Amino acid sequence: MAATAALCGAAALVLTIAAPAAADREEHAAAVARSGIVLVTVKWHGWVRDKTTGEVFGGVDGYTVEGSCGGAVVDPDGYVATASHCVHTGPEGGAGLLFDAALADLARVGRVGDPVKAKQAMVEHALAEGAVRDRPVDRLIEVERPEVDADGNPTWDVAPATVVDLVAPADGDVAVLKVPRDHLPALEVRSDEPPVGTSVLAVGYPDPDDRTREPSARAGRLAAHRVLRDRPFHEVTAKTTPQMDGSPVVDEQGRVVGVVSRDSLAATSATLVDLLRGKGIGGALGVADRDFRTGLDRYFADDLDGAVDYLDAVLAIDPAHRQASEYRRLATEKGGAAGRGPALPLVLSVLGWSIAAAVAAALVLVWRQGRPPSVVDTPPLGLPVALGVEPEPDGEGDADQAQRRERALADDEADDQAEAHGADVEPGSPAPGGPGAAEGDQRDDAGERHEDHRA
Repeated sequence: MAATAALCGAAALVLTIAAPAAADREEHAAAVARSGIVLVTVKWHGWVRDKTTGEVFGGVDGYTVEGSCGGAVVDPDGYVATASHCVHTGPEGGAGLLFDAALADLARVGRVGDPVKAKQAMVEHALAEGAVRDRPVDRLIEVERPEVDADGNPTWDVAPATVVDLVAPADGDVAVLKVPRDHLPALEVRSDEPPVGTSVLAVGYPDPDDRTREPSARAGRLAAHRVLRDRPFHEVTAKTTPQMDGSPVVDEQGRVVGVVSRDSLAATSATLVDLLRGKGIGGALGVADRDFRTGLDRYFADDLDGAVDYLDAVLAIDPAHRQASEYRRLATEKGGAAGRGPALPLVLSVLGWSIAAAVAAALVLVWRQGRPPSVVDTPPLGLPVALGVEPEPDGEGDADQAQRRERALADDEADDQAEAHGADVEPGSPAPGGPGAAEGDQRDDAGERHEDHRA
């Protein structure tokens, strides 16, 4: 009975721990994903022309409309993934927003009966264009990223963006943008297809006008794999809003498995990977990204000191990293402190390896500079034998070397005798017919200048 009771108690304890563990995994994944979430805003300017009648809508100034979507940094060098219908110029993108503006004008004067049919007719018979006939509409893309300022207060970095490549909305609905930033917090893109039933989160901004909130994480599951126009899509149960289109769908490790499209569909990470590889974009995580993930691992394992150490390392690289700043604050509020966790030995270990590598390089350099000269004679000026002067066969150069040694010894003896003789000569007046004092001074000066020049 006692054993049975103990077993039941252990089972109850396991069940009690399991419930919050699932919630922790979800929050852990959301924390990883939030680091790379961005808001994509697009301003469109243009006119709408009826291709059948030639009528132009928009007046003198044209229409200016704005849309927003979610997105995620997928490479630290400033590459952002979003849904292509957010930035596409066609009817499912910017042209569709301009059509809506024209239909609103027409509705005000009673020219619209059924809005659905009117929109369909507009798509079929109208064209959105720029200030010049048949020219593209104007498009301004900006990417906004949450950061913190020097005092730790929330702020936003706003950067212009360009379209690197995209798959049309009906064919895959993925676009890759580029912003002029580097060392950005990035998300890992999962290359394999997750199985049906995988727990996922859609992470983005359901209300882009609310800049005070953190990105929302909507939990769900991967319900099915779909194929539309030969392109794979995921069907997900996470409840998203139209403003979250383009936001990433991530697994429990925070890896991107899809991009929110429309109607509970998400473009697959395989489509995104194809785009990235097609443009030679590596998509590898940076050092700060890896440290951030390790810091979160420590935090959710209740190693608060280790979390602080790793998050400090992230902030040393990227002081504006909002999520690193936030989780460092949470860790310190729970009692974590810098310098006491296992992260410090790791940093010291890396530093030690760096110092060892530098010392090894220095020793190699010293060895190369101090190693004994080659026994093979080299041509004049120190040119190596390999530059065209062939070494003599063994023994054939011995006679020449002996002669050079004898000549050098004779020269040394002559120099010694000259020095001994010169030491006994006292300076005196110039000899008749010899150089005068002034001339001698000039020669000495010339000699000094010659030595200085040689020195």
